[in-house]
Amino acid sequence: MAIVDFDDNDDLLKRLKSGEESAFEILYNQYSVDIYRKLLKMVKDISLAEELTQDIFVKIWDKRNVINTEQPFRYYILTIANNIVNDFYRKVSRDSRLQDEIIAASTELYNPTEEDLFYKESKNILDKAIAGLPKQQALVFDLCKIQGKSYEEVAKMLNISTSTISNHIVKATKTIKKEFFSSKEGFILLVSAFLASRY
Repeated sequence: MAIVDFDDNDDLLKRLKSGEESAFEILYNQYSVDIYRKLLKMVKDISLAEELTQDIFVKIWDKRNVINTEQPFRYYILTIANNIVNDFYRKVSRDSRLQDEIIAASTELYNPTEEDLFYKESKNILDKAIAGLPKQQALVFDLCKIQGKSYEEVAKMLNISTSTISNHIVKATKTIKKEFFSSKEGFILLVSAFLASRY
């Protein structure tokens, strides 16, 4: 269902601007589902899309006094939606600790037999990143992070120390994180994996 535009109803927006809750409820009921669907396509996570949808309407209510009733409300709300999503990604991109948590969640949740589209997309990006690693780094990462073997097991298999295993994992993870964060698609997949691990 396409967003129904109330823009020719200046009275509704004026009522909203004056603080009339019933006008806000009408707009919320008319726009919230479509805004939620748009956000879900962007962030690929139900809980996050729901949270961001609520944030958008809270912001609309809080900033109702600056709404320009001469401009289409549809463009106003879509602009807010885009800004909120971009703000979220900027916040994550500035938080290196959160990025580390996100990449860890992605590799832990990775499952090559999973049929879900998320895992197929994630597998493609992760496989590409692993293929670009030095041979031993790639092998160690695969054995430890993908196959779930312990550092001790892999150290015995490859006849190297556990500290060497740890170094390989640290370096490989940094490279893989850079590969994921270099594209918006990979970034979204990482954030989705992280969020899914928290619910």
